Amino acid sequence: MNQVLMGSGALLLPSAIASAQSPTFTKPLRAIVPFPAGGVMDAAARVIADKLSPRLGQPVIVEAKTGASGMVAASFVAKSDPDGHTFLIMTSSIFLAMLLSKDPPVRISDLLPVTQLFDVGIGFAVATSLGVNDLAGYLKLVKENPGKFSYGSYGAGTGGHILMEVLKKRTGAQIVHVPYRGEAPAVQDLLAGQISSVWGSMGSLTQHPQKMKVVAVANPHRMVQFPDVPTFQELGFALGTLATWGGTFTAQKTPPAIVKKLADEIDAVMDMPDVRQKMREFGYEPLTERRLPFSTLVNEQAAAWKDAIDEGKVTMDS
Repeated sequence: MNQVLMGSGALLLPSAIASAQSPTFTKPLRAIVPFPAGGVMDAAARVIADKLSPRLGQPVIVEAKTGASGMVAASFVAKSDPDGHTFLIMTSSIFLAMLLSKDPPVRISDLLPVTQLFDVGIGFAVATSLGVNDLAGYLKLVKENPGKFSYGSYGAGTGGHILMEVLKKRTGAQIVHVPYRGEAPAVQDLLAGQISSVWGSMGSLTQHPQKMKVVAVANPHRMVQFPDVPTFQELGFALGTLATWGGTFTAQKTPPAIVKKLADEIDAVMDMPDVRQKMREFGYEPLTERRLPFSTLVNEQAAAWKDAIDEGKVTMDS
């Protein structure tokens, strides 16, 4: 009898070990997005969720929680149960808002990095009605007419806002900042002739070639989907390690095994050819390599963007 029981226990033991070594998700997962439903990031999140769900054996539900430049969503995830079932899909613009806020409701240190998704590669476009063909031509025109021209950003404290203020400091150009609640209204105002230039995602800015021309992209290298658009680096404006990207985060104190499982499965999804193509269609650049562990990249980028904020003397009101 004892031998039978011991045999049964021996048969059960490998299963128990496998369970301990392979974390499982026991209920639907929530992918929190800080941008409105129907936008580019929301669409990208839904592609990722659809592919991730069968790999984790649970539904992955995309939820939009907007407000406070993305900090509402970040705060929600930071306060969620530390079990990996709730995670944030965000762009680096959120932690720029954290850096610029005097008393943010959530800090970068409140979130646990999971994995990087893609490079965002924000672009800068000028109205074709200005008759200029490149960034140098636009800056020349602006300098000849100080204070006459304006640029739109997708929000105060976003990457486009910070980069333009740095560009203004370096060149002496006087361009009025007009912040919008997202890139869509900024693009619409350029199309309507209300502003002369605009920052936004490459996927959005390249939809209207008759009305606007993208003259530069803030990315370490030219984007595969838009090979004719030069980087700021190529045009003589060194950005150092500054980059804009998309990534996933979850609550601090989530078990490392759960974080690794989530990261591995998301990485596998992002490597799928059809997902990579979809991301390019949205204006995002799939990763070709992971230069640094994501947590290291986040810390490096926080320091680099803080330096840019200081150089451009950027505030939420500038």
